[in-house]
Amino acid sequence: MSAREKISVTAGELARLAQGSLVGDASYVLEGAQGLGEAGPRDVSFLGNPKYAQAVGASAAGCLFLPASAKDLPAKAPARIFVEDPQYAFSLVLGLIAERRAKKPVVVDPRAVVDHSAQLSPGVGVGPFSIVERGAAVGQDTVIGAQCYIGENVRIGRGCRIYPQVVIREDCVVGDRAVIHSGTIIGADGFGFSTDRKTGRHRKIPQIGNVVIGEDVEIGANVAIDRATVGSTVIGAGTKIDNLVQIAHNVQVGKGCLLVSQVGVAGSSSLGDGVILAGQVGVAGHLTIGDRAIVMAQAGIMSDVEKGAVVFGSPARPRREAFRLQALSGRLPELFEAVKQIKDKLSLGQTPGSKTEE
Repeated sequence: MSAREKISVTAGELARLAQGSLVGDASYVLEGAQGLGEAGPRDVSFLGNPKYAQAVGASAAGCLFLPASAKDLPAKAPARIFVEDPQYAFSLVLGLIAERRAKKPVVVDPRAVVDHSAQLSPGVGVGPFSIVERGAAVGQDTVIGAQCYIGENVRIGRGCRIYPQVVIREDCVVGDRAVIHSGTIIGADGFGFSTDRKTGRHRKIPQIGNVVIGEDVEIGANVAIDRATVGSTVIGAGTKIDNLVQIAHNVQVGKGCLLVSQVGVAGSSSLGDGVILAGQVGVAGHLTIGDRAIVMAQAGIMSDVEKGAVVFGSPARPRREAFRLQALSGRLPELFEAVKQIKDKLSLGQTPGSKTEE
């Protein structure tokens, strides 16, 4: 960890920050954060998974965030802080480190191109070779990285972080405190075509809608969120989207959803609040997934999913049913062999037209 990433905080201050119960030296000074195996005497670490409990005793960390169930675990750390959620407590320390990192002055780089009609609020930064088109408006304290493109009439809220090489196309809206990572494109045309039945030619349907992204949304790298044909593609407040996700035109994503890597959601489908789509889930078009539903990894959604349901498989079924079918499919070779043996026994010694002796 470089010098600029160091903190200087006591175990007592960390206990107050995390609202935990401290056992040990409250005056012990910590400077960094690492995993259990890598931590040194001036680092904070944590136990987030019980399977790593044995590593607590071997860790050289100066301070440990631990669950209440770990009170009897041996530990060399001079300070231990017992909290309800050790991982979250550890993330608070990471936040302290991030805040103390040296930051470049927030300026509009002279190599950026900002249209004279664009409105940049106080504290806005624009990196080199970025373009902000006419009529765009960027809220206070938002930072736009290098080589970004902000299209005509785009609206970006306050306190956003737009990393290098992000594209936000015309008329799209980004809410306050959004984070958008590199390579992501907001507002590309939706995949809309009409096929001529006589010639087979695919004719483009103009996509004149936009994308509306709510507050506190985080979007990973290389994500594509397409503009609506008409109206808006919507990403609800607090939703978090992993890398390499595709969201098609007119999709409606609720508040507080989690979309994991390589998810694909086809056009005009709707996700309720708190929905979780695990890795590589595919959702067909014009479907509804209810609030707090969980779709497990690699599932294929071909019909509506009820509120609170947990589904798996392709096509997706209720989790228990899908697991049972998967287990049975693994036994198909032996079942086939058993049926073959029964068939052979039944036909043994018989000729066409003969009767089995009683």
